Amino acid sequence: MVEKVIVAIDGGAASKAALEWALDRVVTLERMQGTPVQLELTTVVELGWYPAEGSDYSSQPAYERPLAEALRRVEQVAPSCRKTSYIRHGVPVDELARASATADLLVIGTNKTGVLAGTVFGTLPLRLAAHARCPVVVVPVNWQARGGHIVVGMENDVTALVAVDFAAREAERYKLPLDIVHAWTIPATVAVEYGAVLPYEEIRDAHARIQSGATRRVRDAHPALHIAEVLKQGTAASVLVNASQTASLVVVGTHGRGAVGSLFLGSVSHDVLMNLPCPVAVVPRPAGEHAESRPDSTEGVKKR
Repeated sequence: MVEKVIVAIDGGAASKAALEWALDRVVTLERMQGTPVQLELTTVVELGWYPAEGSDYSSQPAYERPLAEALRRVEQVAPSCRKTSYIRHGVPVDELARASATADLLVIGTNKTGVLAGTVFGTLPLRLAAHARCPVVVVPVNWQARGGHIVVGMENDVTALVAVDFAAREAERYKLPLDIVHAWTIPATVAVEYGAVLPYEEIRDAHARIQSGATRRVRDAHPALHIAEVLKQGTAASVLVNASQTASLVVVGTHGRGAVGSLFLGSVSHDVLMNLPCPVAVVPRPAGEHAESRPDSTEGVKKR
């Protein structure tokens, strides 16, 4: 089965990093598994931006050059890879999100240095990750290929299960170990109810059971996969970022909630993308599913 990967191209350093990540994936998957990858290189001409006295389409050659350079790079690194290129017209986040409906993966670069370079910068990766119909990989501008493990953030809802499944498949395909990371805190309501005597062990054990359930699910589906559980007290984003310093990929879920709610990723995904330790894959939940929480982690904690 051919995997279709769309790469957002704008000629900036960040989009070049995204292309290099995608090419590394092409070469790795074809070498390790014989999995063919189809690359679609796409750029978006933003309507309303054009030179004085010109038309929107008069700026098209400036968009064609980065695409041509990207195509030459693909030919150089992966000459047998199936590839296409597209110039789209419209609002970048809308056009890329629309394109994602026909893709298995969408790859975009991000420039965290504050240097303005092309159209793929700033908040676009955040907004795109919230709207895309397929997993989005956000690649930092300073990305370099490295080994390591794949890390997935495991929260307490159906969104996390989709992210964990994606991470497990990626770990198996790349033959890398998988770390399932779960963070826990003392809920404010519990702290008020219990006062000075807080049930740390009971709450931690409740979260450990949640994490173990996800791990068993992955082991049943991927018995050869090496899996480690990381359970830490703290905020989910900080625990996940700290656990990912030597990772090759971090995977998180997103909480799209329809036309208005999909503007927001959810605090964990947002904070991880604002502190990228490495490329981050943001996995949307399947259409029609609700991000319903499982039973509260304090359920079953005995009062003292």
